Amino acid sequence: MSLIKRVCASALILSFANLLAAPIRRLSAQQGPVTIRARAAEVLVDAIVTDKRNRLVPDLKTEDFTIYENGVPQKVLSMRLARITPGPTVREAPRPAETAAPPVPVAAPQVEPPAQIPNLTIVLLDYSTTQFQNQKLVQDASVKYVEERLRPNDLMAVFVLSSSLRFLTDFTGDKAVLLAALRSKDVMGTATAAEKASLAEGIADARATLGPQTPATMTVTGAGAAAAGASMAAGGSARGAVMLAARIEDQFIALQSSLDKKLTRGILTAIRAIALGTAQIEGRKSLILFSQGFVVGEALEEELHAVVDVANRSRLAVYSIDTKGLESGWQASEGNRSLIPQNELSAVADKSQRDRMKAVGGETVFDRAIQAGSDQQESALRFVSNETGGFLIRNTNDLGIGLKRVDEETHGYYMLSYQPSIANYDGKYRQIRVEVRQPGLTVRARTGYYAIPTGFELLSPEEFQLFQAARSSGAAAPLFVRAGNFREGGNRYRVPVVLEIPARSVRFEQIGKISSAKLQVIGLLRDADRNLVARFGGRVQYNASEAEQKALQSGNISLLNTVESAPGAYTMEIVVKDLTSGVASYREQGLNLREQTPEFALSTVLLAKNVDKASPAAGQFLSVGGAKILPIAQCEFRNGDNLIYYFDIYQPKVEEDKRADVMVNIWLMRNGERLRVGLPSFRLTQAEPKPIPRITVARYLQLAGLEPGDYSLVVQVKDSLTERVELAQASFAVIR
Repeated sequence: MSLIKRVCASALILSFANLLAAPIRRLSAQQGPVTIRARAAEVLVDAIVTDKRNRLVPDLKTEDFTIYENGVPQKVLSMRLARITPGPTVREAPRPAETAAPPVPVAAPQVEPPAQIPNLTIVLLDYSTTQFQNQKLVQDASVKYVEERLRPNDLMAVFVLSSSLRFLTDFTGDKAVLLAALRSKDVMGTATAAEKASLAEGIADARATLGPQTPATMTVTGAGAAAAGASMAAGGSARGAVMLAARIEDQFIALQSSLDKKLTRGILTAIRAIALGTAQIEGRKSLILFSQGFVVGEALEEELHAVVDVANRSRLAVYSIDTKGLESGWQASEGNRSLIPQNELSAVADKSQRDRMKAVGGETVFDRAIQAGSDQQESALRFVSNETGGFLIRNTNDLGIGLKRVDEETHGYYMLSYQPSIANYDGKYRQIRVEVRQPGLTVRARTGYYAIPTGFELLSPEEFQLFQAARSSGAAAPLFVRAGNFREGGNRYRVPVVLEIPARSVRFEQIGKISSAKLQVIGLLRDADRNLVARFGGRVQYNASEAEQKALQSGNISLLNTVESAPGAYTMEIVVKDLTSGVASYREQGLNLREQTPEFALSTVLLAKNVDKASPAAGQFLSVGGAKILPIAQCEFRNGDNLIYYFDIYQPKVEEDKRADVMVNIWLMRNGERLRVGLPSFRLTQAEPKPIPRITVARYLQLAGLEPGDYSLVVQVKDSLTERVELAQASFAVIR
């Protein structure tokens, strides 16, 4: 008996990235032939250089720059000022000392003409975290930016993230189109963001009414909860109300952390999708992120770093605008550099010595700085921005100052390239530091990158290292793979990828009466040119009772993923790792998806042993008549087993009464010969019209009297109305 665990591949990133496909195709046509490309082993770095007055510096040469990778100087191969703001401010020349000789005239520096690459800006309105009352501030600021800052060579796309991600307009330089999108009235935030805000305000009001004596409590359950309740009663109604409010607040904080994870995953996934979707566009891209911030706890820290890595590899600089607006007790002006703080410690430095040492609730500002990035909403915004070469604007209702600076930087930066002295791309992090030799200048650039080569863009650094290790070691444990192709609308295919590993090769951990195994699946789909098209898989935990585990020891653990793709010749690379034992297996397999035609055709034939109860959702993939098919990869059967077969028939001719006439014949083959086994034929007349005309077939055979060996199940389908005939087959083995 084989127990089957189904894993649905996460399609969130891919579905988000698909939103960018059409804008990117149109942008490629607009962009024209002017490109700046790096050779395979080069690293590109965008650098913003400013003087002591925080003005952009436009006249540097290649020899003025030094780039360090992991502290080692690198040779700068090229430098170009990509774009310069109209009427640039020239740095003031140093005043000569009174005793110095008159200055000798110096020839104007030779600077390459600015590259005419379109200035690409993506505006992401994160209404999933922004409270409704702050959305007007976001709308006004973004509209003002387009009205005052958009230039003839600028292209902008507008996305909104609420319950899902969608783009309001693709890349365009048409102000009217952009303004109409930004002023759209159908954009709303999520209920989660509103509920969090309402609950937080309600608790704050209650505590203010009850007074400052609210005690600090801990969330407790069981006997501790009963004792706390008794304490409330003993303290009287007023004290009990205070303690109750505090306990509710503690519960709210615990629940909020779960909600924060959901919101954070959404915004991080959106940033990653935008970075991946624009990765192939040459030059620097700017993402202006309007968000109220999000909390990244330990569970999402790895994902945060992975998003920053993808943004850096795509040369996407993130400029974050905190949509909370001005907070009480904080003043900002154009001359106040803390409007755009670089990190928590820079804010600490702006405080007086007394304020630095002053503790509130037993916690100094240094304590808060240490916690930055884990418990403050704006910390994640700042981290993403700083690490990608952008900055954070916060604590102000006048966003124009910061957005003006964003505009200046997107129109005046240096593009540097160098060839790393370490040629091996091992997936490890490499620190970048850019310096200029001239005194008094400041450089801001991305702080580093993970050495991941082209072709692995959809993997995190940890996943890439795992992939490389498994690829070099091969199949440490058996891994069986079977993929199918099923047509969808729009000349697309849905590809079920079934993976199986023997249960005896997986290490289970005993947790009470339950045995648990943890696996990680990484699948890559590459086209004929080895370009990375999609990834699938994820982490899965398989739980089995004692009886189930005993039955499972002679069977396989099966994992089902689905991938959507266009027609073409592909290669799948798959890694499955046992997270408990650390053992990983690697498998490579081809996949051919033919161009679809309106003619009579068949899908792949999938085989299964078991079915499950299907969910009530209509038209669910791999479901027929309330039963969910559980396809297998190794396809080993014994006499007495039920062999379930599943396939689709496409484009059957349909009469005026909407009935088809399709005959299906089934037989078995062994060693190239047809077996004389009487298998039933049947006629089909009901066809589903959408997404394309098709008939889904799912039936079973009970195997009996077959000798051990390799077999093929052959399916012959004839459209009686057109006389068209199609054949398909699926291989399987009979074992003792």
